[in-house]
Amino acid sequence: MFDNPYIALIFLGLFFRSVGFLVRDELMLRVLMIIGTFCDIVFYALQTPSIWGSVMTNTVLVVINASLIIIIVFERSILFMSSTDRRVFEQFMTLSPGQFRWVNRRARWRIADRRSVLLHEGEASDALFFINAPSYTVEKQGVSYTAKGPAFVGEIMLLQGGVASATVIVPKGAIYAEWDAHKLRCAMRKNRSLGNALMARFGHDLADKVRYSVPLPQQHPKPTAAPPHLAPEPASLVQVGA
Repeated sequence: MFDNPYIALIFLGLFFRSVGFLVRDELMLRVLMIIGTFCDIVFYALQTPSIWGSVMTNTVLVVINASLIIIIVFERSILFMSSTDRRVFEQFMTLSPGQFRWVNRRARWRIADRRSVLLHEGEASDALFFINAPSYTVEKQGVSYTAKGPAFVGEIMLLQGGVASATVIVPKGAIYAEWDAHKLRCAMRKNRSLGNALMARFGHDLADKVRYSVPLPQQHPKPTAAPPHLAPEPASLVQVGA
């Protein structure tokens, strides 16, 4: 075995594959596996006669790993992403490009042709909205104020259920996206990485809402009517004998 002049290729391939299993990054793992497997391919091809069965089976492994490398690079980069999607992606800073593409493909993007109500205070909704506009209107307990965008609305119902705590209105021409809350909730439970990324994004959004929120006026209880004033009875005089 060791008198084979090409035996070093086997050990070189083993070295690269061993290092690949030690690294935690999947992209680097795939690259090292390809290098190690390619060393095996060269070794089997240089034999006399060549061991074509091993060459072909190892080539299949190289093709599989190369395909996965392309997928990983695509998920980690903004290549082939339109300029519009890139601007929207800037608002999803906690998601990877691949996660953003997944979420974006399931969004229904709309342009409000008039002043539109997305959520009604005290009513449940089965949708999550992302308002990609500089501002929108919030009405709560009879008080109306302008909120800063872009922002998610309906994320509390997505995570905890219940009803909307306020009415949300977008102006005419506003661009917003809508997701099916039930399907998105199921996807977050199945894909822990996606769920954590969206939770982090919702956290940023809630922090901004608190920062730019407008305090509601305090509602003081109505004063109760005071009891009628009773005039004091005249004190009786008591004569103290000397």
